[in-house]
Amino acid sequence: MNDGEPESGAWSCGMVAGLINDIPTCKELIDQIMSESEKSLTIDLVDF
Repeated sequence: MNDGEPESGAWSCGMVAGLINDIPTCKELIDQIMSESEKSLTIDLVDF
């Protein structure tokens, strides 16, 4: 893929590719990260 043509290049991926269950949009990904962070902080602050 030296010439910038991904269609003609070889792509490699390992077994981890089988662990991908979804491909969220950027907004969905950020919303999920924010939600998980808020939950984590809430739980951690309760023990503080």
